Amino acid sequence: MMLWVLGYAEKSKIRVMAIKDRMKQPLYMAELLIKDSYKGPRPLKIRLLAGKKKEEFIPPQQFIELLRSANRIMLAEGGDPANEAAFLEMLEGFQLKADKVKICKHCWINGRFNFINSKSIKYNNELICLDCAKEELLRAVRSAGVQYGEKSIDFLEQVLSKTRDLDRTIRMLSPERLDPEFTRYDTIRTNPDSATVRVKSLPLQKKFKDILLEKSETLLPVQALSIEAGLLEGKNQFVVSATATGKTLIGEMAGIQNLLNKKGKMLYLVPLVALANQKYDQFKERYSKLGLTTSIKIGAILIKTSQRVKMQTSPGADIIVGTYEGIDHMLRSGNADFLGKIGTVVVDEVHILEDQERGHRLDGLIGRLRYVAPEAQFIYLSATVANPAGYAKKLGAQLVRYEHRPVPIDRHLLFCQENEKAKLISQFAKEEYSMLSSKKHRGQTIVFTNSRRNCHKLAGALSIHAAPYHAGLSQYERKKVETRFAKGELPVIVTTAALAAGVDFPASQVIFESLAMGIDWISVQDFLQMSGRAGRPDYHDRGVVVLMPVPGKSYSGSQSDTEEEVAIKLLQGEMLSAGVHYGEAEQLEEVLASVAVTSSVQDLKMIHNQMFGSYDLDKLILRLQSYRFVERKGNRITLTRFGKIIAAHFLQVSKAFLIRDAVLGENEALKIATNLEFFDAAYFKYANQIGSSLHVNMPSRIFQGATLDIIFDGESLSQLDAKIQGLLLDFASDFLTCKCKDSPYCGCAEQKFSEKIVKLRTEGLEPGQIVKKLEDKYGISAYQGDVFGYLDNAVRNLDAVELIAKVHSKKGVAEEAKKLKKKVQG
Repeated sequence: MMLWVLGYAEKSKIRVMAIKDRMKQPLYMAELLIKDSYKGPRPLKIRLLAGKKKEEFIPPQQFIELLRSANRIMLAEGGDPANEAAFLEMLEGFQLKADKVKICKHCWINGRFNFINSKSIKYNNELICLDCAKEELLRAVRSAGVQYGEKSIDFLEQVLSKTRDLDRTIRMLSPERLDPEFTRYDTIRTNPDSATVRVKSLPLQKKFKDILLEKSETLLPVQALSIEAGLLEGKNQFVVSATATGKTLIGEMAGIQNLLNKKGKMLYLVPLVALANQKYDQFKERYSKLGLTTSIKIGAILIKTSQRVKMQTSPGADIIVGTYEGIDHMLRSGNADFLGKIGTVVVDEVHILEDQERGHRLDGLIGRLRYVAPEAQFIYLSATVANPAGYAKKLGAQLVRYEHRPVPIDRHLLFCQENEKAKLISQFAKEEYSMLSSKKHRGQTIVFTNSRRNCHKLAGALSIHAAPYHAGLSQYERKKVETRFAKGELPVIVTTAALAAGVDFPASQVIFESLAMGIDWISVQDFLQMSGRAGRPDYHDRGVVVLMPVPGKSYSGSQSDTEEEVAIKLLQGEMLSAGVHYGEAEQLEEVLASVAVTSSVQDLKMIHNQMFGSYDLDKLILRLQSYRFVERKGNRITLTRFGKIIAAHFLQVSKAFLIRDAVLGENEALKIATNLEFFDAAYFKYANQIGSSLHVNMPSRIFQGATLDIIFDGESLSQLDAKIQGLLLDFASDFLTCKCKDSPYCGCAEQKFSEKIVKLRTEGLEPGQIVKKLEDKYGISAYQGDVFGYLDNAVRNLDAVELIAKVHSKKGVAEEAKKLKKKVQG
């Protein structure tokens, strides 16, 4: 057995600890009183500190024997100097000596033992051991007044172990006292040693090269890698690189050079209308200098309004920017030849292939484009793909991968409460906007939140000028925000996670006010896409990302992780490939769409063999034949009249049959169209006031169960303000009067409300005027962009109704649908 004796000098006594085999818990502790004698200091009393009622003492001679038998005697530093000297002199009198050691005072107070050294934990201007630091941290977490999950506590302990600073770690729980040094989670660094390629050395036509030289004399690293991999030699490429590393220019270099070399036009495909609009404006301004024309294909151009932005839409342009569906509509309609000779196809955000709703359509579009433009050069771009090599192989493209950031990013984790967020975001945004980069650009901030309503609420709550930005705004409103932000006039935009793959805003700072999209946590892919928007090499020297999770917060009972645990997972996480999977309904839609570009069964098989989805083509063709969507004779397959309508209108089989049955039943065209799609993006303007008056959590969306329950409950209505009562009663009398057994949950209310929107449009009202009418009469708010989108879809549905009615010789329904369609278009 190894025995140590440790002493610590207090004012009037020496505390002594007997330690066996270096164990932290001692054999016992005692108090030693020293007396002066003619032989020098000697032990007077040694009282055991055992917590017993009756005092116990160790005889002085027994204590002296203990000291003599000890393998090591130690004296802790920092004690009373006079008593330290007396203890050392006493030991010397017995021909013993003590080593001066540094111990953890917190352990000592709690009756334990541990050494400290330069690697121990800083706390209150002293050093303590890691175990005590963890205890103090846990005490601080429990007294913070919020519930931290186990993973969050594990993370804080990791921070503690990494920083060796308990004060700094505890400050993470108190945002009011924070500075960047305390909140920084990590820094993602750039690679300054990347090889550069000079623009002058590129084998490009001089007039194109001159345009590139206006921006930079050298290519960015990923652009240089692409050139080395054969970009200008016509090689298909799959380019994977972080946001703002210059992927877009790779597509442009291939497309413009191919155009100038008479190899054919460029198609530039993106997932969102907002992004298509931005690329259209950029390409039109930049490449008109080369005598090239640019047009746009986004589909949403059927509704005429006074705020409508005029854009070129001719398929004969040299450069066509389009959404996936905008370009696919031309192929599905049998108009692929209108595109002319295609030299380059650029598919941006190609990871949308894994999206559950839209993935199958992008998969089908790529397959059809590879068929109709076999000589074209295909460039696929993505910032976030978990299995890039697998993607590249399936797409028949060479992988070009660059894993470094264009500028370094500092990532910060800040635990806070909901009521602190607006103040903190304002502070961060003001500090960022006050800074100028070496490129003379102000720091600007993108704030991501989880809903459109929160965009407006948060933008209004900040003490710095901010604007909401989301798909519910009109194109005109979005354009104003984009322009002001691009000019540096707008310090902050507040947007939703749904626009993560959207417009390219030159922000230096990204703040996550929420880590959810709606009520679902964002994925690692979403997070990397969104956080990658911080810092642009042509604007900024560095980027900043701030996560602001609320400890203990979740959006539904089914979520096992709380928000701060999700934050840690996102910061530590790796992307997982979801794969490209879709069901039979989606497969039938894609096969039908592909028949629009070929009448050869053999070619059809070739198209679908190149896709990511798995197809049993013979089985699917038989199914389409049984539905009378296609006709097959040997190796020849064609669309029927009904099939052509379904393919061109992106209809799934179930929806097509719903229209057909309604047409055969000679239902009203308006009822058919509104039954196909309800307008559900409507909110009660006074939801908060109603909730406060009734002491309930009132959903803001109109057609949620609790909302309709309140309207149906006369007792609840009687407790409300007279104005709100009147608005709710008007709503109930206009939309909740059906005789259905399941009323108001039968769908009639949604259908009648949707009819109301269409009817208001036929009266000549624009989307903004419709919104005001709904607000004045029912206290219902909606976004212009949502109303515009719904009416646009209503036109498409009415067009399908008209054509299907003609196929089935229902002239009355067809004529009614045609007239209504024209009125809605305006």
